[in-house]
Amino acid sequence: MVVCNRVNDIPKIDQSALTIGSFDGIHCGHLEILKKLEVLSSENKSTSVVITFDPHPKTILRSDLLEDKFLITTLDKKIEIFELHGVDCLLVLPFDEKLANIEAKIFLENIIVKYFNPHDIVVGYDHHFGHNRTGDINLLESYSESYAFTVHQVEQIGVDGIPVSSSEIRNALTSENIHDANLFLGWNYELKGIVEKGEGLGKTIGFPTANVRPIELHQIIPSNGVYEVEVAIDGEQFSGMCNIGNRPTVNGSDNRIEVNIFSNENLNLYSKVITLIFKEYLRSEKKFSSIDELKAQLKIDKKRCLEIN
Repeated sequence: MVVCNRVNDIPKIDQSALTIGSFDGIHCGHLEILKKLEVLSSENKSTSVVITFDPHPKTILRSDLLEDKFLITTLDKKIEIFELHGVDCLLVLPFDEKLANIEAKIFLENIIVKYFNPHDIVVGYDHHFGHNRTGDINLLESYSESYAFTVHQVEQIGVDGIPVSSSEIRNALTSENIHDANLFLGWNYELKGIVEKGEGLGKTIGFPTANVRPIELHQIIPSNGVYEVEVAIDGEQFSGMCNIGNRPTVNGSDNRIEVNIFSNENLNLYSKVITLIFKEYLRSEKKFSSIDELKAQLKIDKKRCLEIN
């Protein structure tokens, strides 16, 4: 897959099957779009193209969200999923005020048509693009004959009777419902972070933990509680359990992400980038009456994680 950050870097494309969007939380609905894109590009011998944006448009258009955590997917994860689904060319446009003010018709003519010559354009059921979100399926269809492309709309996907959307995933992640979040995504939610030095309290009770600081400022941190996780470190994966919260038993004051990795290896993780892959929500965080009671519960948590695996 070719990844471009400027239109001038785009390779010559004779004909494409193309989609465009922010793709935050590449969920089951987005995956259907990518599947349709793959089918059309194969049938028509076209180059499959995705146009997306970084940073997320909300960070530019919504100044009230500057400190909020609303992102589901990092750019790295998007690139990984796009490549996995056979995308040939990915254009990641730097999103700024100038891009935000481009009218949908101008974007269609000066970028989509000019550089990609689309034979097919695939969009979701609620697709919008361009200044003030004026670009939609109606606008695309109004220019489809002039520019000789066909518009394909993918209907909304439902899982267990619930329509899948980024909003539903955000709600699930922040309401102790990692199970549904993963179900809607079609993959297990991930949080990438840097391991920082902590107080070492976990080690003194037989459960050493790595303190993780998320790399992406705006990415959603799941609800406080204890989770079964997989931990990706330098291409290897380890089972583990993760606590998100303020550690009330030891009178902690700030919220932290701490992971206990089930490994006999002496892992030196300080300053390393690791990825937490959230699998199951085990329980809420609670204040125990003693360290011994906490240790007993952690043993139960670990046993449950190993049984799930």
